[in-house]
Amino acid sequence: MPVARKRLSGPCLILFCAMACIAGPLLCPTPAASLPPDYGETISDARSAAEETIEKTGASSISLALIEDDRLVWAGQFGLADKTAKAAPTKETLYAIGSTSKMIAAIAVMKLVDQGKVRLDEPVVTYIRSFRMVSPEYKKITVRMLLNHSSGFPGTDWRNGFTTSPLKHKYSSQVLETLAYERLKHPPGYLSVYCNDGYTVAEQLVEAVTGKDYARFVEDEILAPLQMHNSRYALDRVPDGSFARRYDKDGKELPFLFINVLGSGGLYSTPSDMARLAGMFIGRGKLGSVRVLSENSVANMAEDQTLKSFNPVKSDMVSYGLGWDTVHQPGLGAVGVTAWQKGGAIPYTKSILTIAPDEKLAVFVVGASGNFGSDHAVVLAERVMLNALKEKGRIASLPAKLSAKVLPVKPVSVVQLKHFSGYYANSGGLMRVRRGPGHTLDVSQYDAGTRTWKTWQAGLRMRAGDRFSRAEEPLRSFSFISGDGRHYLVSRSVAGYGHYQDNEIIAQKVSESRPVPTVWKGRLDREWLLANDNPSSEGWLEPSTGLLHIANLLLYGGAQAVDPFLSGTRAGMRLVIPQIKGRDLNDVVIEKRGGQEWLRIGSFLFRPRDGAGKLKAGRNSIIAAPDGTAEWRFVDMSGGPKLIGINPDTPDGTWRIYDGSLKHIETGKGKKDVTLPGGKYYLLFHHNALVTY
Repeated sequence: MPVARKRLSGPCLILFCAMACIAGPLLCPTPAASLPPDYGETISDARSAAEETIEKTGASSISLALIEDDRLVWAGQFGLADKTAKAAPTKETLYAIGSTSKMIAAIAVMKLVDQGKVRLDEPVVTYIRSFRMVSPEYKKITVRMLLNHSSGFPGTDWRNGFTTSPLKHKYSSQVLETLAYERLKHPPGYLSVYCNDGYTVAEQLVEAVTGKDYARFVEDEILAPLQMHNSRYALDRVPDGSFARRYDKDGKELPFLFINVLGSGGLYSTPSDMARLAGMFIGRGKLGSVRVLSENSVANMAEDQTLKSFNPVKSDMVSYGLGWDTVHQPGLGAVGVTAWQKGGAIPYTKSILTIAPDEKLAVFVVGASGNFGSDHAVVLAERVMLNALKEKGRIASLPAKLSAKVLPVKPVSVVQLKHFSGYYANSGGLMRVRRGPGHTLDVSQYDAGTRTWKTWQAGLRMRAGDRFSRAEEPLRSFSFISGDGRHYLVSRSVAGYGHYQDNEIIAQKVSESRPVPTVWKGRLDREWLLANDNPSSEGWLEPSTGLLHIANLLLYGGAQAVDPFLSGTRAGMRLVIPQIKGRDLNDVVIEKRGGQEWLRIGSFLFRPRDGAGKLKAGRNSIIAAPDGTAEWRFVDMSGGPKLIGINPDTPDGTWRIYDGSLKHIETGKGKKDVTLPGGKYYLLFHHNALVTY
C-alpha cells in the first residue's frame, strides 16, 4: 500500500467558489499572458449539471475535473462526502474509481513492454509459469488479450472481490487458482467481451516479471512519478474523513469497501490526481518533463482492438483499446472529435475518464450513492467536454439532441416473425421474443425470483432499415442479425448527452430440441447454500442458488443458460456474445463432498440446502470445516418464540440468521442471545461455536 506522503506544493489555487476552484499548471507556473481561456461558461454549466444530477439521482456527492494540456483548469466538488458529519468533499477526498483502475494496470504492462521485459503478443505462460486452465488452448492467450478483453476467460471471479474487512490473502493468486478449474468460453482472440479477470492476471504478470508487489510497482513507477499523491490501493483501512462515504438507495450508510480486485478495479483516487494521469495521456506518455510511457505505447493503447475479431455489429461505446473501453467515444465522435474513454462501476460509486487527445482536453467525473449510475457519469462528462470544445472554438455550438421521428411501417411476413421469435439469453438472464397482435413482436424478460415473465417491449413493428420499434419510443429500435452460425438481438438507442445513437448486441438466440438429461433434471428441484465466501462479503445477503428448466433450456441462478450435454457433472457456458452482454459466464460443476453433491460456480462453492444439519434442543457444538467452508444449521421453532444462545469460540466469530425463505434477518459477531419468533430458521457459522436453545 502506498504510504502517506507529504504533499508537494504547487501553483496557487484561485478560489472559484466554496466548492470549486480554478487551478494553475500541474507541474510549473505559466506566465499569465500565455494562459488559455478560463472556461468560465463551461465551469458554470458543469456546476449546474452536477447539482441537477444530485437532485435527480440522490447522489451523496459528485466530484469533477476539467483538464487542458498539463493544466488542471477546474476541480469541483458537490454534495456531502459524509452526511453525518455534514462534511463536503474536498479536492483531496478519495473515491473508489472502480474499473477506471484498469488504465493503471494497462500502463503498468505497457511500461514493461517499453522496457523490453514483456511482448504484447507473447503467450502469458511465458511469464506466469503457474498459469493453467482446463481448456488446452489457454497456452495461446497472449498479453495483448488480457488487455483487450479477448482472452476467453469466463469473466470475473467475484468471490472475495469486495469485502468490508481487509483480505488476508492475495486476491490475484486466488484468481489463478480459480482459472485452473475453468474452461475458456471462446477461443483466445476470437472476440472481445468485457473481462475483469484479464486485468487481474495482468496484475500477476507484473509481479512475475518484476518480482515486485503490484501495488508497490504502481506506486513506484506510475503514482509517484506523476505525483498522484492521494491515490492508493486500500490494502488496509484509510483514515475516516479521507474518503467519500457511500449510501444505498434508501440513504443507509454503507461500510468502507476493500476492493481487492486491484488491477481490474481497486484504486482510490481524486479528480485532481486523475487530472495528472489525463495530462500524461494528452502529452503522449509524458507529463511535463516526466515520461511514463513511450509515444508508441500510448498509440498502441488507442488502437481499436475490435476491428479484426468477431463483432457483427459495431458499437462505438464498446470499441476496446488496451485499457480503454472505447477509442471512438461516440458522443464526441458525433461532433468530429476523437476521444478515448474508460469507465468504472462498483456498488454505489461510478466514474468516467474521457480524453480528447488532439484537442488536449480531458474530463474526469466520479459520483457516489443513490441512483447515480454510469450513464449519469457519461452524460456529465460529455456535457462538460462539449461545452469546453465550444468555448475553445473547436465546435460552433452544442449539438442538438435527437428528435423523435416515427419511421413508416415496413411489411414483414409471418415466416420472418416466426424466425425472429424464440428465447434469447445473455449473462444477466433470459428473454423471450414472441409474435404479438397483428404483425408485431413482444419482448419479455424472465424474473428468476418470481419465476414469471415480465413484458419489456410490446407492439414492436418492423420499420425502415429492418428495425423493430414502437411509435411511442421511435429512437429505440431492435434488429436481428446472424454471425458465425449464431443469431443475435441488437438494440439501438439514444445514449449520453442525447445527440447520438449507438448499437449493442444484447442477447444470443438459444434453443434446444433435446430434453435436459436425466442426471441434470434430477437436480432441478434442489437448492444450494453459499459455503465459501468471505465473512464480510455482501454475497451472504442472497446466499442460495439453484437450477431452472424452461423449454429444454437449463439455467442457473439469475437464469443464465448453460449446456447440460457437456457431461453429467459439468454444464458448460454456451453463450458467445461480444461487447458487454456475454461477460461473466460460468460452468456449473458438480463436486462430491461427504456423500453430497455440491455446486461449484467459478470459485464459489454451494452446499445442498437439504443437507444442513438440524439444531436440537439443548447444547449444539458447531465445528467449522478444516477447509474454511461455512456451516449451516436448520431449526424449527414453529411452536412459538424461543431464545437462542450463540457463543463462538472467538470474540470475532461471525454468524448470520435467516428465516425459512432465506431472507437475511441478522448478522452478528461474538456471543449473543437472540429471541426468534415462531417459525423456521437457518443459522450460518464461519467459526466454531456453541449454540443452545
